[in-house]
Amino acid sequence: MAALLARALRLVPRPGHEPEALSVDPEIRIGTLDNGFTYYLRSNDRPGDSITMRLAVKAGSVNEPEPGLGIAHFLEHMLFKGTEDYSAEELNSTIRNLGAELGPDTNAYVWYDETVYELTVAADPPEKVSTALHVLSQLAHAATIDPDAAVLERGVVIDELRLRTATGSGQISAEFDRVYTEGTPYEGYYAGGTEAAIEATTAEDLRDFYETWYVPSNMAIVAVGDVPLDDLYALVEEHFGPIPPGEAPSFSLPEVVPDPEGSYYVATHEDLGYSYISLDIPIPRSVPGTDEGERLGLMEWLIEIMVSNRLDDAYYRGELLQVDRPSFSSFTYGNALRYYGTNWQGEDLDKASAAYMSVLLTVDEYGFTDADLARAVEQLATSLEHQLETSPSTNDPGFADSYVSHFLSGGDLSAPQDRHDRLTALAEEVTVGELTARYRWLMNRAGPIFIAVGQNPESVPTTADLAAAVASAAPRSEAPPVEEPIDALMQVPDPAEAADTRKLGVLDAVEWRFPNGATVVFTPSDIAEATVNIRARSLGGWSQLRPGSRAVAPRAVEAVLGSGFGGWSKSQINRFLDGSTASVNAFISEQVEGFNGAANTEDLETAFQIMHLLVTAPSVDELAYREALNGAAIRTSLAKVNPAWQAWVAYNEARFGLEWHNPVATEEQLASMSAEALLDLYQSRLGDVDDLVVTVVGDVDAEVVAQLARHYIGTLPAGEPDTFVNRHRPFPEGVTRRDIPVGPEMGAVLEISYEAERPVTPSLRVNAHVLRVLLDDILFRLIREEVGASYVASVSISPSFIPTNRVYSDIVVTSDGPSLEGLHAGSCPLWMTWRPTDPQRKSCRRRRL
Repeated sequence: MAALLARALRLVPRPGHEPEALSVDPEIRIGTLDNGFTYYLRSNDRPGDSITMRLAVKAGSVNEPEPGLGIAHFLEHMLFKGTEDYSAEELNSTIRNLGAELGPDTNAYVWYDETVYELTVAADPPEKVSTALHVLSQLAHAATIDPDAAVLERGVVIDELRLRTATGSGQISAEFDRVYTEGTPYEGYYAGGTEAAIEATTAEDLRDFYETWYVPSNMAIVAVGDVPLDDLYALVEEHFGPIPPGEAPSFSLPEVVPDPEGSYYVATHEDLGYSYISLDIPIPRSVPGTDEGERLGLMEWLIEIMVSNRLDDAYYRGELLQVDRPSFSSFTYGNALRYYGTNWQGEDLDKASAAYMSVLLTVDEYGFTDADLARAVEQLATSLEHQLETSPSTNDPGFADSYVSHFLSGGDLSAPQDRHDRLTALAEEVTVGELTARYRWLMNRAGPIFIAVGQNPESVPTTADLAAAVASAAPRSEAPPVEEPIDALMQVPDPAEAADTRKLGVLDAVEWRFPNGATVVFTPSDIAEATVNIRARSLGGWSQLRPGSRAVAPRAVEAVLGSGFGGWSKSQINRFLDGSTASVNAFISEQVEGFNGAANTEDLETAFQIMHLLVTAPSVDELAYREALNGAAIRTSLAKVNPAWQAWVAYNEARFGLEWHNPVATEEQLASMSAEALLDLYQSRLGDVDDLVVTVVGDVDAEVVAQLARHYIGTLPAGEPDTFVNRHRPFPEGVTRRDIPVGPEMGAVLEISYEAERPVTPSLRVNAHVLRVLLDDILFRLIREEVGASYVASVSISPSFIPTNRVYSDIVVTSDGPSLEGLHAGSCPLWMTWRPTDPQRKSCRRRRL
């Protein structure tokens, strides 16, 4: 890594400069206790009356004695099975009593380089904070790791592994993991391990790993919340200071040396209902927490933006042969593994691959332009400015996660203003020449990784065909053209006067009613500073359309949102919004349609203009239509081959019937779908207003919202009044059961659904939440903790006002196939099962959660 970094620095020379550590926000108290335990503490009042804690360990699956054991993950489970001061039952009840919840993926996670435990608890009374820190200190050094408990927990760990890897998507994901880590120090060290290794793991194995890696010098405690700093520090010293220092582990990863040649793979599974190409380009990890590392990181960020813009422009010019909008973004897969990554779909994946690569090669051939950089800097500046404006609203988990990241892999802990000023200055000094040189070096230092993914080998190119298609790609003969930018989205309409204005007497809310039937309600709030949220709702939804519209309505919305509006092309709109924080999405659900939007205070008018134009001047262009059709076809295909989708369709058939509630399009609907039909469907629900209610909540003055409402909401075209239609048939009497078969290597899922008509009152909503927590706890203890065969055992309870006052409840339990019937006691109104096909048992289904 040092040699690669030196080479990178030579490409962006800074004569006489030695990397310097970045400044640290003085609001953070960072230090090390006498025993070596690192702490990060911050007093914060967002959201207030609570505190978020993290216990971070610099150890994960890559620290195991050999690949594939899954010890780090198994140990994470065992820490909740008892400590010196808490039995498993006491630990469970203590965490619950603190106001936290227990459950899958709720309290801890493990990855290659790290293990992190999480708790968020009430800060009042103060004793809860002390108890929570004591619980985490017990996890850090006092786990009992009882052999009998390990035997019982083994079934839970195996069930989780099946959920992660035994489905089609899980097996594809496992292949990606193998490819990403091949030839690196991470190779084979998948955090879940293997079933055989888990079966063979003993309490002694877990104890050895625990005592080696869970030592103070290798851990950090993070606490952020509504508690004075001095009090936090005293509590941390009380609970973590007495932990024996132990022996500091010695570990370092060998340098990751990338393969300079491209590599090609094929990954298929019969449960996958679509095909695509994945491209990943390895990029180096710069020295974290230094000004030089930050400079390189900023350059890679600008490169990411500029390449994404080039791809977008090529897509909207029709030069890319894929059916989905292109993407290009960086991601971290392990402390020493980073990539630029993207996917694309298309009818001819070979040609689509060549077209995509042509854009990347054109950048390599001609380099970036001053216009590319100016556009990227504007986008970056908008992002940095928004981060700075909203930084006072950062909540406890946001701070805690950044401190965990700093401990595990380094990074920036500067004060928001310092970070903003540094990055802004860096963006202004970086040149097009430096960025072009950096891009060329990144693209040529390591061979790209291509993976063709599909349902079977016949549905995707072979590795040879894919390699030939990539080799055939060539840069354009000249630099690409730039489309003329626009100065404004629309002319401001003459304002409409409100028919009625009134204060609502709660939360300082103000309401304006307009003659077109629209109502705007504003509530001021500085919970999220410099942020305004918009929610617009109208009754009707696809219940007012013809049968079968459930599957098509979301695709119509996607097609409109993927197209231009107001006479502008999508690429022109994208360029206009480069410097804006405004965003608006539309939706058509069963009984409601509307919009969701957000912006900072300065861009709020742009958000209102987008919503206005999405009502008055939508369109569906050919590219967006093809992408929507492709999305519908994928869902139809998944319903034929994927157990999870088959189960979803089966539930809707059993509960509602499929005339109105089929979630996937039929072959006839796919054949008749057109751009015009999608636009007509969209406009039938979102092309005018009758009972539209627009709620605006945020950090803005009422006078500003009133003016925007008069210009952009009161002027929307009025439509005929309507409301939703109840398309729900009565809940089935007796027991209704559907079974979905899956492969023999998979686990099983039991889903039980109930409904009850009840008046939905505030009291009922509170009681439903309390009941869910109680039932969750019972299922967790009885099925997961005592039986030891289920990773997921949970309840959801959801009161709803429409189409009638009703309470929906669902139970979900996972297990292996043979155990499933034993876990289900008695009968129930509607239940779904998935388990491995067995001629002696009814068929069932399995889902990755």
